[in-house]
Amino acid sequence: MCLSFSFPIPASIRVILLAAAVLAAGCAGGNALSDPDSGYARSYAVVVSKDTYAQAEWKAVADALVLKHAAELVVHSGLVTQSREALSALMPRYTAFVARPEECGRDYIAAVHRLTRRLDSDPWLDTQWGVITGSDAASALRITQVDAPLVVRKGLSTTGLNPELFDEFFLIRDGNPPGNWIWKKPGAAETKGSGHQGKSDADAWAEHFESGPDLIVSSAHGYENGLEMPFSRGIIRVVDGKLYPLSDVRMRRPSEGATPIAETGNPKVYFPVGNCLIGHVNSPHCMVTTMMGAHGVRQMAGYTVNTWFGRGGWDMLGLWQVLAGRNTFSESFFFNQQWMLHDIAALDPKALDYEIALGSGEVDISGHVRGMIAAGLRFDPRNMMRGGDKSPDRQLVGLLWDIDTVAFYGDPAWRTVLDAAKTQPFLETSLVSSGNKHTLTVKILDATAAAGNNTPVGVIFSTRLKNIALLSGEDYKPIVADNFILVLKPQPKKGETEFTVEFTGEPIEVLPRSKAVKD
Repeated sequence: MCLSFSFPIPASIRVILLAAAVLAAGCAGGNALSDPDSGYARSYAVVVSKDTYAQAEWKAVADALVLKHAAELVVHSGLVTQSREALSALMPRYTAFVARPEECGRDYIAAVHRLTRRLDSDPWLDTQWGVITGSDAASALRITQVDAPLVVRKGLSTTGLNPELFDEFFLIRDGNPPGNWIWKKPGAAETKGSGHQGKSDADAWAEHFESGPDLIVSSAHGYENGLEMPFSRGIIRVVDGKLYPLSDVRMRRPSEGATPIAETGNPKVYFPVGNCLIGHVNSPHCMVTTMMGAHGVRQMAGYTVNTWFGRGGWDMLGLWQVLAGRNTFSESFFFNQQWMLHDIAALDPKALDYEIALGSGEVDISGHVRGMIAAGLRFDPRNMMRGGDKSPDRQLVGLLWDIDTVAFYGDPAWRTVLDAAKTQPFLETSLVSSGNKHTLTVKILDATAAAGNNTPVGVIFSTRLKNIALLSGEDYKPIVADNFILVLKPQPKKGETEFTVEFTGEPIEVLPRSKAVKD
């Protein structure tokens, strides 16, 4: 059973909101698909279980999101998949899933992935989503209270990022030799060194973390309750709900009297892009809940399982970083899911229905392969180790390992971008409508950079479409769905300085709330 509630909104405001939504949906003018104030562009749903909503402190979290976004509230009485009918009727641009830590393990994350792809009949992800959780309701509530968009200017990393994107940046390198670091300070050239004057890498990381970066990106070994430094030169571990830098990865607890990492409240993003397990919530005191509680992280994406293939993480980072300032962190997650779904369908359409078996215990690759064989998928497991990462068999195994196992935490509508002023874009796009015909124009600004780029470029529509047909631009491999276009190969083919993708699609009217969902 699924119930839907509308948070009280004054009648006059409700009428204005609904009228604007319907007008935007029916608009056929020049910006029909790129109006940021349309009804669809602002549509938002909050999903929460009946048990969670019955607890006053967690009810306050859901209600805060509803009030903030004039959202529809969907309360389900069992599994999160029971919200499908309500969400299918609403088809919101954004969906937040409010969940206590004991609810949102890896099975929950996988269920949300599958649910949000099945709101209609196409294979694509239908809504930008994020899970709102924390060690307690007070921590989760703080996630809802960030308002101002974040332009990332200060970064902390243990893996490869472009230092030019930041005013200040500290990197503990994960490449040889161990212990090397790079530090870029505001208004100064980069400095490089090795070692930290007698401190462990974990202590050095902690010091820079306490200085309040906007973005933390990490790789190397990871666990639900810990982040190893590159080459195992120390570990950041959650102990009793606090973060401690430990110089030896074998240490389970800090020494008596040790000081935890100071809490930093500035809103920030954490992306354990290449870490195993850090995205898995397995207790109220794990990396997810601790970072998103006391330490100011307001959006986070990470693997709920061991990572080896990497498309769910590294390609998402590429979508965010390659054209800095274009995609938000949330949009990069959304587009990366569509990219992986396309590649799965190209390898074996039947694989779109495959569901990796997860659970709370260890997830192993051999069990995954056996599941794929049992499902009759078109691959030969003997070829997994032949032909490298580009082997179609290895690609299918890896994509199906990643597609349901990267979690996204935080308000999906919060705008977090890298600083566009730090780089020169090599392409730009415009989307114009004339009646039911729509044209995406891609203008090439740097032919050399564009030709070498392998990252797609996309636009999320401000109005959903139906009866979609591609008219031109097939050579650039576009995906055109009801709420987005993603050009997979946005490279010039014959030295052209711009190209277009043309398609048709009729706007879908935004239904009034009373008609969208039955109570």
